[in-house]
Amino acid sequence: MSTFRSSLLISVLMLCFGTAWAQNGTLTGKFTDAVTGEPVPFAAVAGPNGTGTTTDFDGVYTLSLPAGTHEIKFSNVGYTAASYTVTITSGQETVQNHKGATQTQVLGITTVVGGKFAKALGEEIVTVEVLNRNIIDNSSAFDMDEAMEKVPGVTIVDGQANIRGGSGWSYGAGSRVLVLVDDIPLLTADAADVKWSFIPTENVEQVEVVKGAASALYGSSALNGVINVVTAWPKNEPFTKVIMYTGFTENPKQGQYIWWGRNQPLFGGGNIVHRHKFGQWDFVMSASFNATKSHLEGGSNQEVRTSIKLRHRPKKVAGLSYGVNLNAYNSTGSTFFLWNDADSSAYRPLPGSVSDYSTLRFTADPFLTYFDKRDNRYKFTARYFNALNTNNTGQGSLPQLFYGEFQYQRRFVPIEMNVVAGVAGYYADVRPPGGADDTASLVGKHNGSNFAVYAQIEKKFFEKLTVGFGVRYEYFRIDTFTSDALPVFRAGLNYQAAEATFIRASWGQGYRFPTIAEKFVNTNVGGIGIFPNPELQPETGWSAEIGVKQGVKLGKWLGYVDLAGFINQYKNMMEFTFGQFGPSLPPLFGLGFSSQNIGDTRIMGAELTLIGQGEIANKFPLQILAGYTYIDPKSLNWNDTLVLFNDQGDNAVSTGFARDGMPTYAGTSSSEKNILKYRNRHTIKFDAQIGVKKFEFGASVQYTSFMESIDFLFVSDAIITFEQSLGTKAFSGLKEFREKNERGNTLLDLRMAYNVSPKIKISLICKNVLNQVMMERPAYLSQPRNYTVQMSLEF
Repeated sequence: MSTFRSSLLISVLMLCFGTAWAQNGTLTGKFTDAVTGEPVPFAAVAGPNGTGTTTDFDGVYTLSLPAGTHEIKFSNVGYTAASYTVTITSGQETVQNHKGATQTQVLGITTVVGGKFAKALGEEIVTVEVLNRNIIDNSSAFDMDEAMEKVPGVTIVDGQANIRGGSGWSYGAGSRVLVLVDDIPLLTADAADVKWSFIPTENVEQVEVVKGAASALYGSSALNGVINVVTAWPKNEPFTKVIMYTGFTENPKQGQYIWWGRNQPLFGGGNIVHRHKFGQWDFVMSASFNATKSHLEGGSNQEVRTSIKLRHRPKKVAGLSYGVNLNAYNSTGSTFFLWNDADSSAYRPLPGSVSDYSTLRFTADPFLTYFDKRDNRYKFTARYFNALNTNNTGQGSLPQLFYGEFQYQRRFVPIEMNVVAGVAGYYADVRPPGGADDTASLVGKHNGSNFAVYAQIEKKFFEKLTVGFGVRYEYFRIDTFTSDALPVFRAGLNYQAAEATFIRASWGQGYRFPTIAEKFVNTNVGGIGIFPNPELQPETGWSAEIGVKQGVKLGKWLGYVDLAGFINQYKNMMEFTFGQFGPSLPPLFGLGFSSQNIGDTRIMGAELTLIGQGEIANKFPLQILAGYTYIDPKSLNWNDTLVLFNDQGDNAVSTGFARDGMPTYAGTSSSEKNILKYRNRHTIKFDAQIGVKKFEFGASVQYTSFMESIDFLFVSDAIITFEQSLGTKAFSGLKEFREKNERGNTLLDLRMAYNVSPKIKISLICKNVLNQVMMERPAYLSQPRNYTVQMSLEF
């Protein structure tokens, strides 16, 4: 009897499950771009009663639904949402493909960097600006730092990125802005610096800039923001582009600066990129070459770069892709650091300050991504970064970095929620090149490591309100020095008040650990020492922002206006400071620069941005990128005594040429007003390009207000007497030079292009049209008027 009951129960259950399964059918299809036919991966497909899924790498989706008639919604960032009515038949497969129409609104641009997953620009909870391929091409930028200068609120000084005044002049070491290439940090193991010419500009698809603390997602160097460079993969059709250029620098207005006689400084180079699909393999190759004879004597260089991207998407394992990115870069030349004087030798170097160098950098980035049928996405990335630096001063370095990150993402389509979590870490090893002893190295022999865990969640409520929260914990070590890092948090929201109006507010904490170079660099430039500080401590901070992004439509011209107010506050800020930090031996008696903790600081400000593209009068394509940034950077310990350390880790008893001998931040500043050093209160940027038939005309204007505060030493009367004893005049005329340029600097660039055919373009670019003499930093003048002829060909 028991056996009969068991058999009966099993039969009933099988009948019930069989009936339920028979009542379901399968809906499948493919989401493709309506124009290009390219598959659209990770798009949302929503069904009835909270059902839903996302497309895979090939744009394919599968959804099990009850028999009957249902409404199916397709949506993805950058595409117009659409819905279909489908009828599902029990036990059968129904096919519903979708050709997505791209959004013409700039607010629909897809970004990743703000929250580590794709979303529309207008829905970001923090300020994010996007530099697209058109803007990069229009800027005629040979290296990415030239293109980045177009972004409002972003400045590049000596290769170091600065967002909204978060950093001053860092002497090439340390960064509060994390630079990523395809979501992997590009900073080196020793100085955490960026060689912008290492980035394959010719294959960049877009650049995403996060303004404000992003340490909760990206870690230590993201205290001031993040710049993520996204490179391109091939489309259905092969693509090849070649660019060649050459140019020369014109004589400055000040004839006494000219050292080259009739042999004008020349520059030239070219690049090529090829993208191709071979079945399930994606292949990208790019290369570039550039040679420059600088307007600064002793500042010439030659650069060669090559990159390969390879990705495989096996058919037998749906949702899996893996590959590797390889980059190699070699640069040789000489470095100009300080002028000889402010008069006739402003383009000539201070004797002993020029060094011949050779740099070889190589990265290998393996990666693997798997997207399963339950909408889970797993991503593993790694990097080996080798950078060999040598020079004729006998001081070089061989930094090596091993980086890895595992990331998990889940998109809950029915409830409109995204979850990201991951672990990341690196090991850094820095040593002298060629097995030399520590004295033949800029920083000696050191190693460090990092480990981090992070998580981020964003949820949309009522189809208009997006709320996000993130947290990260990090551990750092350099030799025996370890961090006491606490978790850092971020939170924000974005509310869509109208169809094209988005209001946002955010708050985020930040943390930055010193770099090996900041703690241990030991060198001199023209006799001026740059000393280590083994007692340098980490800095922390937070940022808050409120902003509104308003879409603008004028006929076929679409764009947005963004207004933001922000505050960044730092505790124990690290900044290079002049003082007596080395041995008290002649001729300089230990005077020089050293990275020191200078107390607490606060930077408040506002920013207005206008970005747009489209047609005016229905026939003239117009693209605009413009912005105004105001900052008020203050020390919160202006008159407090600084606690400084010398190269041995002992208290430094003197601040050198401080004002009135005051060992305070005020005493080290050239300004009597409370303002942080090496900042510009006002910056204005405007770039526009318009097309008229086969011609394109463009203009770029950049204004920076007077840099009110630099190191007091550079403008003190005592420097004249001191330099006379050394037989130099590098800083003696700096005060007078600054007084003549208190109105700030205005840089005007003009360009014109002619499209010989849809695939051939010839451009003429004139930079610094007004031939202004501009000081980027103390004792360093920028390039006078220069001309470039460029030709681009597409195949």
